[in-house]
Amino acid sequence: IGLSKSSFRVTRAFTRVQYEEDEVPSFNTLTFSVDGIDEWIGTSNDHQTTTILYQHPEGISFNIAKGMELSITFNQQRTASLSPREEKITQKTYFKLVSQHARELDEFVSLARKITEFLCFAMNKMVCLDSVSATSDDLFKEIEGGKPIPISIDVYYRGWPYAKDEPKINLYNMLFRFKEIRNDIGEVINNWVKSYEQYDSAFRLYFLAKTGVQTYLEEKFLPLVQGLEGYHRKISNEKEMDETEFEELVKNLIEQCPKERQKWLRTKLTHANEVSLRKRIKRLIEPFKDLFGNNKKREELVSKIVDTRNELTHPKPSKELKAAKGVNLWPLCMKMELLLELHFLQLIGFSREKIDSIIDNCPELKRKRNW
Repeated sequence: IGLSKSSFRVTRAFTRVQYEEDEVPSFNTLTFSVDGIDEWIGTSNDHQTTTILYQHPEGISFNIAKGMELSITFNQQRTASLSPREEKITQKTYFKLVSQHARELDEFVSLARKITEFLCFAMNKMVCLDSVSATSDDLFKEIEGGKPIPISIDVYYRGWPYAKDEPKINLYNMLFRFKEIRNDIGEVINNWVKSYEQYDSAFRLYFLAKTGVQTYLEEKFLPLVQGLEGYHRKISNEKEMDETEFEELVKNLIEQCPKERQKWLRTKLTHANEVSLRKRIKRLIEPFKDLFGNNKKREELVSKIVDTRNELTHPKPSKELKAAKGVNLWPLCMKMELLLELHFLQLIGFSREKIDSIIDNCPELKRKRNW
């Protein structure tokens, strides 16, 4: 007799709680952990003796975007052992978002994603959530003779970034660790969240390129070059010529154009005063030009990036274009990744001296610099 089977596809699931059909779940806290967070935090306990006296590491809390509070908390539990001569205490690190008033899950998830990607950036590795739980002030269990305890609701949803296999964390390839920003952790993470919201497309394109899911190098190259172009467009108002001069030029050209072609010409001239991709990349390299070789090497790099972008987006036979192809795209991708990473480090408040120190101590950044 065959067994009847059913499959359900859901976008979210909650445990230990039941909602009505039209009820919108809302929460006051979201607690989550991320692959590699314990290695990145690096907080260990130095107060164990033969009787296992455990001193709980002190948590850290600070205000973050949208009126929430973010805490870095530590949980520990005794791990069962078959040996009578062995006792274990396992420590786990969590981030906890706290809101004084109930919010829908999306508000927590949006912020949790940015914090997760902050850790991806800091650890120089694509990592993902490994546990998520929430509480609501309206959902608690009564304890006889004690204070009511909020019910911990396990939350499951399709998160990003996602990796099927647990990543291998390399301490030496991290851009920076918790101990290096401990005294400024609130400012650094708040800078990250604000910058992410301001330059959303650049951050998303960078992480899209970093996922490593691309089949072809062209699929890695294009998000990076688009990220650089979009980022510069956001941080700069530079134009090819003075706006008043440009508007006067456009007016004169349209007046001299046949009426049936004026609409077409106006459309073509809409973005004519935008600076070129070549100029944008040069401007982004300028603060870090010593890291990209001498003037000749920088010019060659910029030309290769521009020619490759033009060939990939507007393919046509041209003897003038010297586009990179195949494996030759890899060095360009590494240089563009490095350039975005340098600007992200600057955005979150790292000085040039600190950035130079990171490059000197991170083998992967050294390789990108020397490609």
